Amino acid sequence: MRDKKLPAADPAAPAAEAYAKVWDYYADELRLLDGKLRLLYARRQLAAADPQTDAFRGMYVSEDEFMRMVGAAEEEPIPQLAEEEDDVRRLRFGIAARLAASVKRGVFLPIVHLSGVFGLSQVERDLILLALAVELDRKYERIFGYLLDDLTVRLPNVGLALQLVCDSAEDMRAARLAFAPEAKLSRYFLSREETVPFGRSLLSMPIALDRRMTAFLLDTGELDRELRQVASIHYPDEAPEPLIVQQDVQQQLAGYIAELAKARRPGEAPAAVHLHGPAGAGKKLQLRHLCATWGKNLLIADLRAITPDRERFAPLLGQVLREAIMHQAALAFAHAESLFVEEPDAEAAERVRVFRSELDRHGLPLFLLSDRDIRLEWPSGGIVWMERELAVPNEAERATLWREFGRLVGLGDVVEHGPIAAQFRFTPGQIRSAAGDAAKLFAWRGKKLQDVLGEACYRQIRHKLERKAVRIEPKYGWDDIVLPSEQKQLLRNACNQVKYRSVVFGEWGFGRKLAYGKGLSMLFAGPPGTGKTMSAQVVAKDLRMELYKIDLSQVISKYIGETEKNLHEIFEEGKKSGAILFFDETDALFGKRSEVKDAHDKYANIETAYLLQKMEEYDGISVLATNLLNNIDEAFLRRIQFVIKFPFPDAEYREQIWRAMFPPEVPLDGAVDFKYIAQKIEIAGGNIKNVALSAAFLAAEQQQRVGMAHIMSAVRHELQKSGKIVARNELEDY
Repeated sequence: MRDKKLPAADPAAPAAEAYAKVWDYYADELRLLDGKLRLLYARRQLAAADPQTDAFRGMYVSEDEFMRMVGAAEEEPIPQLAEEEDDVRRLRFGIAARLAASVKRGVFLPIVHLSGVFGLSQVERDLILLALAVELDRKYERIFGYLLDDLTVRLPNVGLALQLVCDSAEDMRAARLAFAPEAKLSRYFLSREETVPFGRSLLSMPIALDRRMTAFLLDTGELDRELRQVASIHYPDEAPEPLIVQQDVQQQLAGYIAELAKARRPGEAPAAVHLHGPAGAGKKLQLRHLCATWGKNLLIADLRAITPDRERFAPLLGQVLREAIMHQAALAFAHAESLFVEEPDAEAAERVRVFRSELDRHGLPLFLLSDRDIRLEWPSGGIVWMERELAVPNEAERATLWREFGRLVGLGDVVEHGPIAAQFRFTPGQIRSAAGDAAKLFAWRGKKLQDVLGEACYRQIRHKLERKAVRIEPKYGWDDIVLPSEQKQLLRNACNQVKYRSVVFGEWGFGRKLAYGKGLSMLFAGPPGTGKTMSAQVVAKDLRMELYKIDLSQVISKYIGETEKNLHEIFEEGKKSGAILFFDETDALFGKRSEVKDAHDKYANIETAYLLQKMEEYDGISVLATNLLNNIDEAFLRRIQFVIKFPFPDAEYREQIWRAMFPPEVPLDGAVDFKYIAQKIEIAGGNIKNVALSAAFLAAEQQQRVGMAHIMSAVRHELQKSGKIVARNELEDY
């Protein structure tokens, strides 16, 4: 297609004045269009007059009315062709001179910008301005209807447009290529809603600007409503939040872009980087810092919002790419895992094909962001993707993030950063959100900051532990549990390994010595009712952690591979939750390992080994409870950090348990003899709890104080539940 040549500037002519506003420029373009319309009218040598009757008023445009609308004097005869050509040429020259002056002064004019970024020819630019005319002045709707001899038509068609912007038949034939399906006008500028009726030619096709392009030309740079639902634009003068950690990622990105800018030749594939890591890892923040340093706009589109709509996928993708070109932006696609699925069906494969095809023709820097690693299969000779993982920060980095974000939201330095950083393997985004929530909760409730901080952290977690486990609300503290001093101290030591892990693993460097095994594993062994579950609650309450109880007998499956699948899911969700995993009924799995006599024995050992492996890999707290310590393999015990034996309580500890079991509000009869009960009744703490509760209800029913008779009656019932018969002489004193 040949571009029309403007006459050379007259050296003696005064310097042209730059446009102060875009509307001044459009006013000149409309004057030029009026001149072109008069010229076309003269060329057509339209009839001198039209019949005018009131019956048809509003259904036609008369010659006089047409001439008034295009700026001719009311009584002026049809102008001479040469005069109109001179007027059009003069207007073109004046506009071109003012445009050049505007560009020199740095005045932003949308059409000039679009011409540059899309590489538009003069004819393409003129066609766009012609289509814009009806948005600037509605009189052109009637004018186009008049020239097309159909006043129901409000838009120019291709044939009329070519007559107005081209000077010769040869130019018109060449300009038809601008309306090809893959041409710039069709792909980026013209509305797809205006279609050619079946059986009619291309010349009959009405041309209308796409709504987004109309808005941009009218100086509206914001994304339209549809695009705002799937994308966001960031400008380099918008200061992003500081990068507190992972500065090495930023250095690598900046270095890659700089080197590519030096060595890239025209036509080569653009910069392309795939960043993957969990939500909140900082992928978008890294790109915002990169583009701010680079001085480049950044457009981020969410593939989760684009991919599900089968019919709108290609059009939405096209709109995103067009917007990136318009803003000359680096283009990032977030949640790429929603497009690149592991086992795509035919429909998903077609979306990937369309995506690759569109991106291969896109010359701006590209970034793919995903929450997990994905396989990017790209045709040979196409885009080459660089890959970088953004992992969860280590404990020291998490402590730094807690400190900085805590200051940012007004928590100051009162937060104990080490324990909270050790407990929750959070991304920077999760830490920022948790710190903000904690500040609000603290202001609202006025509780101890460390308490609301834990609650704020758990608000950030989305997990599915409830599918395989039951959450237990920790009710008991150190003062509630009665254990021998040795066992109680072991429990405290275990808790201290969590509280001070940031010191030992971080400050003292032990973390570098351990490839795995930084979590805490415990085994609670003892008869039923001796305090194993209660101790797990004490640990959870002391560490301000959630506690989930898993019945291992329900996890084990007779189907090969199903047990490992269940255990894998539990530990994966445990990583997300930061909770204590309390495995009950472990005797179902951890029996004494013996010779492998059949496939079942071999598979049972595989399940046991798998659980040991997952416990060692787990960075959190895992607790196993068993009633039969002697049945547990010694090889297994060696891999557990804390093995705590819960003995059956003797009379001294039973008396302490009896006294601790009744709240101070309970009206106790003065004759209640806990020492006597402890010596006579040999039951565990769990049974004592049941007896105390039953005795309280008996006394409440009789509206009496809780006395020995109520307690002994409850004791008799508790023992009978387990098949024991209480002889009268055993409790002869009562």
